[in-house]
Amino acid sequence: MPPMTLDAWNDFQRLRDGFRADCERWSAALPRLREQQEKLRVELGYDDYEIETPVVYNRDLDLVGPGDSPAWVLVADNPGKKEQLEANRRYLVGQAGKLAARFFREELGLEFRREVLVVNKTPLHTPKTAELRKLLALDGDGKLRAVFEESQRAMAKLALGLARALDAPVWISGLGELSPRGVFSAWSRAFAAGLEADPDLARRVFVFKHFSMNQFAVQLKRERLPGEALGPALERIGAAGRLRAFGL
Repeated sequence: MPPMTLDAWNDFQRLRDGFRADCERWSAALPRLREQQEKLRVELGYDDYEIETPVVYNRDLDLVGPGDSPAWVLVADNPGKKEQLEANRRYLVGQAGKLAARFFREELGLEFRREVLVVNKTPLHTPKTAELRKLLALDGDGKLRAVFEESQRAMAKLALGLARALDAPVWISGLGELSPRGVFSAWSRAFAAGLEADPDLARRVFVFKHFSMNQFAVQLKRERLPGEALGPALERIGAAGRLRAFGL
């Protein structure tokens, strides 16, 4: 693929720098977040790590240069144990990330860390996505929930903006929590509103199950038609996921 145009590069920098500033602002707005996350960690019995980065910006975005040619925008959930480590502060670097990188490399011929831009639905850390609800239960003054929902709306706009700037398709990993009662309902509403205003982009959004626990691999194996090429299979399965998630 050709490198980014100058306009695309400028747009990417603006979006990336805005996201970095947002993460710093959200972190400053939640001075008790680390304490709340630490309390949750202890209550849940996680003794294999420490809280190092309560709000995680993806430093992989800083490695993207004007000569790069991102082929996908991939939307994951939120930073887990490994993602929040000071040594990492990157998205999808745990077991799910390894499975994703292998699939993109072996099946799509793409170098995951160079050709796929990974963003989340929120940068707030919990060991597992489902535990965001338990973290929110520790919110005593409403500030945590307010930032949590604001971050979702901002990150939906980030994913949409990156896709438009780079003319790249969007791979959404994870479907279950996008429902009106799901933990990422604020993200889902904001993202759907953006798609409704941009039908061309909507047709380039594909929703799949998570890479974790081999859920995506199982889905692809189960739903791929006999003799169907990989590209058409991904487009068909991902479009069905988009219809289920957003009605588009």
